Amino acid sequence: MKRCGVVLGIILVMTALVIGFGPAPAGAAGPLDACSLLTKADAEALLNQTSSSHKAGKVSAPAGNQCAYFFKKKGGTYSAKLKVSSSEEIKSEGIFKSARDVFDRQKKARMANADTAQKMRSVGGLGDEAFWNGYDLWVVKGGYLLTILVQDHLAGSFKSREAMDKARAEQDFNLSQRAASVILLKIK
Repeated sequence: MKRCGVVLGIILVMTALVIGFGPAPAGAAGPLDACSLLTKADAEALLNQTSSSHKAGKVSAPAGNQCAYFFKKKGGTYSAKLKVSSSEEIKSEGIFKSARDVFDRQKKARMANADTAQKMRSVGGLGDEAFWNGYDLWVVKGGYLLTILVQDHLAGSFKSREAMDKARAEQDFNLSQRAASVILLKIK
């Protein structure tokens, strides 16, 4: 009888441990390594050349980490950059509530300004929601916020600075979208 009580006690303790300390719920979003999401091979494939260097580290506002690969081409330096923030990191930082909160606030702030609003573009088919702000691509997927920017050498000659800026933004947008498609496959 005593043995049965001990076995039952062990089962209850194990059940409590599994319930209380088991795997994170499906909605939980813990930290991700940006350089695992955007690898050197990914960046080199996007820009069709070998990376000359890379930089990785922690970031804040919102909290997370980033990875950047740099490329030297035709006298300039170009890059593929990813910043990834989880809702867990964001909430711990104490400024914002979640990845979705940061995304929504950034979108609202940009739409409230006439100059930035005209550069805004909603992007379908990436994560839960995405927008291009004229400079970088913001994507929210589950409990993660991604900010992506891929810049390459801009070939050609242009009639004006405005035409060149427009062509650069379009090229950066297309490359950043391609990067997002690769990165998002690695986030469950």
